[in-house]
Amino acid sequence: MLAPQQAVLKRTAIHLRLKVVAALILAATTSSAWSESLLCPALQLDETYAEGSMKAMSKVVVGEGSWLFRSDFDLANNFGMPEPYPAEFKRLVERLNQKGIALVIAVQPTRGLMHKDKVRVDEPYGFDPALARQNMQNYLIQLSDAGAVVPNVMTLVDEPPEEEYFFRRDHHWTPSGARETAKIVAELVRKQPWYEELPQRVYVTETGFILPKDGTMNTALKYVCGNNFGIQYVQGYQTVPADLDSADALFGNTEAPELVLVGTSNSAVREDELKNYNFQGFLQDYIGAEILNYALQGAGQDGSLIQYLQSPDYDPGNPPRVIIWELPVSYALDDPLMYRQLIPAVGGACDKAAAILQQQGSFSSMVPEQRYEVLSNTADAWHDLRGQEGYLDLRISDASLKEFYVITYYDNGDRDKVWFRRPAIVDGGQYYLELTRDPGLSSANILSVFIEPTQTIATPVDIEVALCAG
Repeated sequence: MLAPQQAVLKRTAIHLRLKVVAALILAATTSSAWSESLLCPALQLDETYAEGSMKAMSKVVVGEGSWLFRSDFDLANNFGMPEPYPAEFKRLVERLNQKGIALVIAVQPTRGLMHKDKVRVDEPYGFDPALARQNMQNYLIQLSDAGAVVPNVMTLVDEPPEEEYFFRRDHHWTPSGARETAKIVAELVRKQPWYEELPQRVYVTETGFILPKDGTMNTALKYVCGNNFGIQYVQGYQTVPADLDSADALFGNTEAPELVLVGTSNSAVREDELKNYNFQGFLQDYIGAEILNYALQGAGQDGSLIQYLQSPDYDPGNPPRVIIWELPVSYALDDPLMYRQLIPAVGGACDKAAAILQQQGSFSSMVPEQRYEVLSNTADAWHDLRGQEGYLDLRISDASLKEFYVITYYDNGDRDKVWFRRPAIVDGGQYYLELTRDPGLSSANILSVFIEPTQTIATPVDIEVALCAG
């Protein structure tokens, strides 16, 4: 038996432990209650997310501690390319490979998958971590089966890094998340047979600014409810060449980099240094090679790749060795117009001398719901184009014309109508459109091509169109 004094000490220790546990439970409950107190009923209404930037925030929900999630995006379970898009993506990869370009896809997991412990078990909003993980794994297999080089980012999902991968109330990854992803991408790149072909360069990464992040979900909370969680601060980084005193560093390297990075605002170099997460820098450091960064903010899943392939930096006759495509897993690559633009863009502008048909038109102005003929296959210029594989090369003098239909009419009475709506950050002026591969139109002949704008252009516009084989 315990001595009376020992018994008292034991009871005291038990009482202290119970008090500590009770305090922790109270603190957790108080924190959860405090977090919920900042929310308001309007966050659960569909109409709150009907317009503008709020569309991408549907629906803001509270997690553990001071975390916020978007139930439709961060807590999604389903990923991957639906039919028939795996075959379309394979066509794109093969076209790039024909040019000698390897495509590396750096897939970014969701915030729910990377921070499962921050999703409330009592209100998961349908989130099933096991199902989401399996579907993400299947997506990586789809991309790999199509011929892309796909780093195994599932290791991050299964063993999340100690530092937070995402911001607590923002959809971007933290610099730490960018760094951990870059390590996995670089590890696979270094194993590729073409790695030794890349011009090597040594980089060093240093700590930089402390980044303040209010957060897109926090901003949405303030907009809807008038409340917010405050600002999160994280360590930023910067990567610089180790040979800063070299001629290349002083005057610039005259050779175009053999690696190109495309992707979203997670990878973009932005004017506001406090919004740069240094993904390009980490890649350069771990791969040991210079990277040309074409990632863009607000360009969707394919806008930055379109921008690069249509830029002076892309030379189809001297293409880069590697394109690294940073891609959030929520993007399904299921837009048919994306492939109809990208696949011909890999080949570059049409050789006018080799064009099957070409025509130039001048218009004093352009208005919505008015159709303007830009290419005609009639009279003396008639060609039998049945079963023709090729693409339209459209060059528009007014680069602000970014919203318009291209309507191709066929002699069987059918038409192919597609709508271009290019993001503001992506340049206009040059457009490619692969001819439809619809079997129902393979035996029909093209009669004419019209442009129908969905915006007004009040000044004169010149449009040059060529139909090219390919």
